[in-house]
Amino acid sequence: MFKRISLLILVLASLVGCGGGDSDSGAMVQPTLPGTNVPASFAGTYRGTLTITASALTLSETDTFDITVTVTQDAMVRFDGDDPDETFTVGLANDGSFAGNFTVNEDECTGSLATTGRVDGTTASGDVSGEGRCDISGIQADVTLTGTFTATK
Repeated sequence: MFKRISLLILVLASLVGCGGGDSDSGAMVQPTLPGTNVPASFAGTYRGTLTITASALTLSETDTFDITVTVTQDAMVRFDGDDPDETFTVGLANDGSFAGNFTVNEDECTGSLATTGRVDGTTASGDVSGEGRCDISGIQADVTLTGTFTATK
């Protein structure tokens, strides 16, 4: 998934011969710690999609990716994309909320994604945002990512 996002960003950047900026700070959230009284009904595997928009150099592109969200008995939430390097895990609070960060470090692009969401035993859903920088053939571009995900058990 994130490799496809990087490719999407490469295409965006190659469409414009100039541009740039100077920020690669990324979007970060305070990661959730695992709760101590999470309802057992929250545990399970949720499958769905992530729709994300990448914007760079006044251009934007939206794409949809398959995701799997696994909630474990020990109050952890694992996100799996279409590449094993794109898996990350965050804690799940007692109320079903979660937040975490994922670092993107592809050949031409680096940055970070922040994820916030909630599970309720039937659905896992939330938002994704991120920032980064791509350097393609000497052209530097600041990139922003925004999106939402929904997955059902």
